[in-house]
Amino acid sequence: MYDLKDRVAIVTGAGRKGGIGAAIARKLAASGAHVVVGDICAPVSELPNTGNAAWEELVGVSAACEALGVWSVAVRVDVTDAASVEALVGEAEKVFGRLDILVNNAGTAVGPAPIQYQAEAAWRRTLEINATGTFLCCQKALPLLLESGHGRIVNMASIAALRPKPNVGAYAASKAAVLALTKSLAQEVALQGVTVNAILPGDVDTEMKQWGMQMEALLAGQDKDAMIAALAAKIPVGRLGTPADIANLTAFLVSDEASFITGQALNVTGGREIS
Repeated sequence: MYDLKDRVAIVTGAGRKGGIGAAIARKLAASGAHVVVGDICAPVSELPNTGNAAWEELVGVSAACEALGVWSVAVRVDVTDAASVEALVGEAEKVFGRLDILVNNAGTAVGPAPIQYQAEAAWRRTLEINATGTFLCCQKALPLLLESGHGRIVNMASIAALRPKPNVGAYAASKAAVLALTKSLAQEVALQGVTVNAILPGDVDTEMKQWGMQMEALLAGQDKDAMIAALAAKIPVGRLGTPADIANLTAFLVSDEASFITGQALNVTGGREIS
């Protein structure tokens, strides 16, 4: 367990209780950090796969953090809207007077399809949430993170940024943008004590992954469970990842122990990319 006592963190995309963001929020809370959890808590468009956690679910994640002995606040946020992001950061400052950690976890894969048939609106919305959302959160949080003296930013990318599959061009492109932003920003703020790193999850068993596998199974005319079993067999450790796997690395990257690590893109894939 890393010592994050009295640090203040923002975690976006934290509303789904079984998701990566919620697992990160709980892990940081268990390590002593006060946590502001954010999510849009509404469908982001009429396009496929845009459902998000309900407000009550986000409040439940916040309550689970507080049950670990810290303070937590739930905030609705649209990461594609600068004013909404400013309000999220402003809430952290109003309640806690500081900000030490930003975890940009909000993300989606809107309407995945072959590029030839990709809806332009789905392409734009995917990049707005995953890439522009990460940019806006970094930009608006930086003044407080620079004041912290040990600011930490963790951006959630994806192994798809390095090994894109068919039919997810928008998602892969957006996550590649997150990697480039991470490496550029890390150089800009290193001397001010802020580290910026990216995590590249592989196949993690979340609601979003289950949805994606269901779509792949329908397109291939196969059984979803059989496809998941076949996928797990290709992963050297023999299983899909869990949200806790991502949360564990996040807690390390935002700790003092990781103060000499910045500008890095760290795979959490069970070895999938080397198999």
